[in-house]
Amino acid sequence: MTTPNTTPAPADRRPLHHKEPEILDLIGEGLNNSAVADLVNVDVRVVRGIRKAHRLPNAPRSSWRKAHAKEREIRQLLDEGHSNRAVRERTGADVQTIARRREELGIGPAVVRTRKRRPHPKETQILALLREGLGNSEIARRLKADRAAVRRIREEHNIPAPPQQPLSLEEKWAANVKQLEGGHLEWTGPRGTSSGTPILRYRDDAYSPAALAFSMRTGREPAGQVYADCGVKHCVAPAHVLDEPERTRVREQLRRTLGMPDREPFCGRGHDQETEGRFQPDGVAYCNACVTENKRKSRVNNGEEATP
Repeated sequence: MTTPNTTPAPADRRPLHHKEPEILDLIGEGLNNSAVADLVNVDVRVVRGIRKAHRLPNAPRSSWRKAHAKEREIRQLLDEGHSNRAVRERTGADVQTIARRREELGIGPAVVRTRKRRPHPKETQILALLREGLGNSEIARRLKADRAAVRRIREEHNIPAPPQQPLSLEEKWAANVKQLEGGHLEWTGPRGTSSGTPILRYRDDAYSPAALAFSMRTGREPAGQVYADCGVKHCVAPAHVLDEPERTRVREQLRRTLGMPDREPFCGRGHDQETEGRFQPDGVAYCNACVTENKRKSRVNNGEEATP
C-alpha cells in the first residue's frame, strides 16, 4: 500500500480520531473524503480535518464516488489474488465495479485458481430455456430451481437477459388463457400452491386473472370477491366473472324469475339484509353475517380458535 506523502505531525500531537491510522491509509489509496467516511463510519468532517492536519491534497475528481458497501472485502479478495467473478460471488458487487477497483488499486490479474464448478443438476434444461429467451424467474418457476443458480448460469454462458416485459398486462392475460366449450376460459398460467387459484405475475406485481377479466369487461375496478358464476371452477372468461354487486343483482333477478318472494329486510338474528344479504346460485337467499358467525362457532367448538 502506498504511504501518503505527508508532513509529519508533531510527535506529541494526539490523534484527531481513534481511527486516524485507518483513515490515513484510505486517503493514501486516493479515496475522497466522503468515500473514506462511508468506509470507516465517521463524519466526513473528521476525515476532512485529518486530511488538513496532515497537509494532504484533496483527492482527484475522478475518485469522487461513494465507496461500495463491501469495499474492504473487495480490496482484500483482490489483494489475495481472486478473480473478478470470484469476488462478485463472495461480495455480490457488480463485476464492472470490481474491475474498476482492480485497475485503480494497481492489482494485477488473478492468481488464485478456483475449483471447477460442478454443473447444476438441471443445467441442460436451464440453458435450453435461457436460449429460448425466458427470464430467470420464469425458468426457476418452471424447473423448481433456485433463481440465483439460473442467473449464474446465464452470466457464465454470456446469455443476455430478455428485454423487459414487452406485453401489456391485458396481452399477458390473453397469452395465459385457453378457450373451452361453452365460452369458458381456462387459466394456463401460475396458480396458488394450495388453493389452485389463478395468479397473473406481471413485472413486480401479482394480479387476479378473474378481477382483471372483470375490469376488461366493465372498465371499472371490482367490488368484493370476483369469481365465475358459470359453474366452471376458476373460469376467467370476462362474461362469466362477477363481482359482489353484480352477483347479487343477477341472482336476485333469477329469484324473481322463479317466482320466489322478496327476501325479508332482516334475518332471524336481526342482521340487515341490505348489507348482509346474499343469494345462492339458485336464487335462495341467505345471510352472510350468520354464515360467518356459524363458521366461527364451529372453529371454537373444534378447538381451532379461542373463545373471545
